[in-house]
Amino acid sequence: MKLANDGEGVRIRFEAAEAGLLTVLAHQFADVIRDPELDDAPLLARLFPDAYRGDAGASDEFRRYTRDELEDRKTAAAERIAQTATEGWVALDHEEAETWARSLTDLRVMVGTRLGIREDGDEPDAGPLTDVYHFLGELQWVLVELLEAP
Repeated sequence: MKLANDGEGVRIRFEAAEAGLLTVLAHQFADVIRDPELDDAPLLARLFPDAYRGDAGASDEFRRYTRDELEDRKTAAAERIAQTATEGWVALDHEEAETWARSLTDLRVMVGTRLGIREDGDEPDAGPLTDVYHFLGELQWVLVELLEAP
């Protein structure tokens, strides 16, 4: 993976395996959000936390008015990654790159939840899924750095 800022946006060069991994993860994420049969309570609790700690009623009310829109935005962002993550160079304008950065957070939360990561600083045991977690973190970090560059 290589990243570059071309002044009008960001360009990312993916190997086939990296693009395939991002596509699979984005589809898995969208499926969990959309399909109630795939209920993943720990992941959903992290993606859609209570808005009012200690007040379940107020949190439920807030969720009732905001959850559908949040689900739609998160799903659309993940689908955008799935559509654009291809082998070779991928060009993203600033808006698309910001969408990617937000969605990479969600993908990283999904993988981190599967690894049992609960807080910043928790370090999972070594393994393939941990490598995926670190890959997503590195991609997100460099993407954000490029977006903030002059």
